[in-house]
Amino acid sequence: MADISITLPDGSVRRVLEGSTAGDLAAAIGSGLAKAAVIATVDGTERDLVWPLADGDEVAIITAESERGLYTIRHSTAHVLAQAVLDLFPGATFAIGPPVQDGFYYDFELPGGATFSSDDLGRIEARMREIIAEQQLFVRDEITDEEARRVFAGHPYKLEIIDGAAEDPMSATEAGVVRTYENPSPSKAAKGRPASSTCAGGPTSPTRGGSATSS
Repeated sequence: MADISITLPDGSVRRVLEGSTAGDLAAAIGSGLAKAAVIATVDGTERDLVWPLADGDEVAIITAESERGLYTIRHSTAHVLAQAVLDLFPGATFAIGPPVQDGFYYDFELPGGATFSSDDLGRIEARMREIIAEQQLFVRDEITDEEARRVFAGHPYKLEIIDGAAEDPMSATEAGVVRTYENPSPSKAAKGRPASSTCAGGPTSPTRGGSATSS
């Protein structure tokens, strides 16, 4: 198999096997970088660590210690929070869940107008830790608006976002296309990029509870 040339941020060139991913590149540079890596930028565009590289790509590995890496981990943990709540509260639905300066949040609506209790927060945290321990892969896909409406048929606030009736800073891509990540079931329509698996999730302690809806 032939080698390809990859340009690193310092201008140096690293040769890797054709078919190598961004994660493979990180591992080739060093085990410490591979362990700290959460995403990569390829020719200026954020990509998953499983993104296949091409000859001549300019690649930077984004680590958990960087500002962008921390943002990515918070985004990933928001995915995990959504999965945990939907697992524990059948019939719950969700709206938006972006990272913020001090962490992340998610808006949920529980069946029957219920709200989260302090005991619920402990259960949610425990389920999140289980999901992280399972190291579920985030599987990226881009689907049409029509298919997205089928995937999120039970989640009216996501449908509002898909149809353009509500704004979500983390949802949708170009017109007619919705990006989703599954881990392992569709957890949200997303614009930002989570880490490659749930094992990269950060602190998982929910600090406040409530039932919220979007207008």
